[in-house]
Amino acid sequence: MTKKQGLRAALFLLVLCMALGALIRVFGLPAGGETYSTRRRFQEFYSETRNTWDCVLIGTSCIDREWVAPLAWKEYGMTAYAMNTDAQPLYLTTFLLDEIRKTQDVRLVVVDMRGIRMESLRPAEARVRRITDSTKMSANRTRMVERAIGFTKEYAARDDVRNPQKLLAQLDEPSLYFPFLKYHSRWKDKLYADDFLKSASDMKGVYDNKAAFRTEKVKPTEVVDEVAKLNEMQTGILDEIVQYGEDAGLEMLFISSPSRLGKKEQPEINAAIRYLEEKGAKVINYNTQEKYEEIGLDFSSDLYNDHHMNSRGAVKFTEYFARYLHEHYQFDDKRGREGYRDWDQAYGNYVKFYEEGWKEAEASK
Repeated sequence: MTKKQGLRAALFLLVLCMALGALIRVFGLPAGGETYSTRRRFQEFYSETRNTWDCVLIGTSCIDREWVAPLAWKEYGMTAYAMNTDAQPLYLTTFLLDEIRKTQDVRLVVVDMRGIRMESLRPAEARVRRITDSTKMSANRTRMVERAIGFTKEYAARDDVRNPQKLLAQLDEPSLYFPFLKYHSRWKDKLYADDFLKSASDMKGVYDNKAAFRTEKVKPTEVVDEVAKLNEMQTGILDEIVQYGEDAGLEMLFISSPSRLGKKEQPEINAAIRYLEEKGAKVINYNTQEKYEEIGLDFSSDLYNDHHMNSRGAVKFTEYFARYLHEHYQFDDKRGREGYRDWDQAYGNYVKFYEEGWKEAEASK
């Protein structure tokens, strides 16, 4: 092979890889329908300016329903971004942090503990794919998939698990590694404009579904002190996250996000709180009567369903929690600094979104 032929071959392979990469991105997790917010959240994350985040909040859907990053920015000049997904698998936390820390030198990680319950840990393909299919192809993504597959098999092997065969039947291992195998037929079904476009965050992760402007009168949490016994799977996950923080030199803050919690949900979360406190971890339970009162949470007006705050509740919690972060972690005030203008723009976009959203909601009554 001549030098010229070698160069042509190399260029061909480069073009082929770029084309395959584009196909994998387009025929991946749909950027529309029920998966729209997840796909967009990761696209926005990848478009963020490197090393501009102070803090990342991870966990279940409660996180972006309660956290308004532009408000914390406007008040304190802190940059704290929500990277949650619906029913986020807690056993993938460390891999998600690895992905985030490739581009963001965060100091603090806030981890929502709602996912520690065994029912929440129960593997489900959709829960895993929200993260794995949204993550760029890399060695870390491969490790993430391996962890999800291994965890599913470990969970299914437990004596107390219902329908283990059903859990294992959902394990389409090849398509977990290569999402194209699952989604390639979408070309004859439905594609979305955002499948072909990259997204930039205009409100820094604010939950912008119309549900944010609904109000439902919810029965307040009846706080219980009962503490369940965690099994070795649950303690192992918590140990893994705590150890990750220590090894990476990160400050870790575990929280039980405020919302309505049933009597059956609280004992395992209470047990996780106690376990983490015994390990010396920093933990805050926001599901106590005292915390509800401090936040000013009104169950008759600040939620849009049993578990999620509407945008009014989110403002209350953000103001409360941002003040706590400012007082205890003292991030540098970056307002006015070069490279952070998009945060000012995000605040302006948020104010417009909030005011117009509630105006429309009131008009539709």
